[in-house]
Amino acid sequence: MNDTLVRLAITQSELFPDWPDEAIARLVAHAVVLVVEPGTCVARAGDPAKYLTILAAGSMHLTREMSSGRTFTAGLHLAGEFHALGLVLSQAQHFYNATCKEKAVLVRIPGELLREMIASNGRLSFSLFAAQERRHFRALKLHASAAVDTIQARVAGLLTSIKARSVSGRDGSGVNLSQDEIATMLGTRRQVVNRALRDMAAEGVIRVEYGRILILDNDKLAQMVSDPN
Repeated sequence: MNDTLVRLAITQSELFPDWPDEAIARLVAHAVVLVVEPGTCVARAGDPAKYLTILAAGSMHLTREMSSGRTFTAGLHLAGEFHALGLVLSQAQHFYNATCKEKAVLVRIPGELLREMIASNGRLSFSLFAAQERRHFRALKLHASAAVDTIQARVAGLLTSIKARSVSGRDGSGVNLSQDEIATMLGTRRQVVNRALRDMAAEGVIRVEYGRILILDNDKLAQMVSDPN
C-alpha cells in the first residue's frame, strides 16, 4: 500500500515528469511515508533540510517567529506540492517552521539520494529547476500585486492562486487560512483583510468560517482579481 502511495505521489508530482523509470524506481525504493496529526511541526527553522517532502494529502503552513513575538505566515503548501527542494539541493537549513494544521500524509525523499542522482545525471535537474522557477514566479506575482492592486483584489488573487493549486478547485471548496495568516501573507493588517472579506461575503463570493474561507463563487472571485472595481 505504501509503495503504491509513494509511486503515485512521485509520478504525479511536477518535479519528476521526465525522469526515466529506473530513476523513479530508486526514489520509490528509498522514500518513506509519514502520517502526521493536526498541529504537527515536521520541520523547524534552523534544522538541517534532510528530506524533499511531497504532500500526498493535507496541507503545510510555513511560519516564522519574529523578534516582535508575532508569527509571520510565509506560505501554504497543498496536496501534490513539494517542500524544501532548494534547501535540500543546497544543503541549507530550514528557514521556516513547517506545520501541518490538518491530518497530512507526507512522502519524504532523502536529500542525500537526490543530490547523488543529480550529480550522476545532470539532466534530471531540469524538471526540478523548472518547478522551482514556477513557484518563484508565483511569489513575484503576489509581491507585485501589493503595489498596484486594491486589498480586495489582492485577497481574491491569493484565494484564487490557492484554489488553482488545490486538487479540488471547484465551487464550495475551502482555503484553510485564518484572517491573521492572510494578513501576514499580504503584508497588511488583520482589520484590513477583515473588511475585504466582509465585502466579498456580502456579494456571495465567499463565506468566512473559523480559520477557513469557503469559496462559493469561483467566477465572481476571478472577476475581483481582474476587475477589482
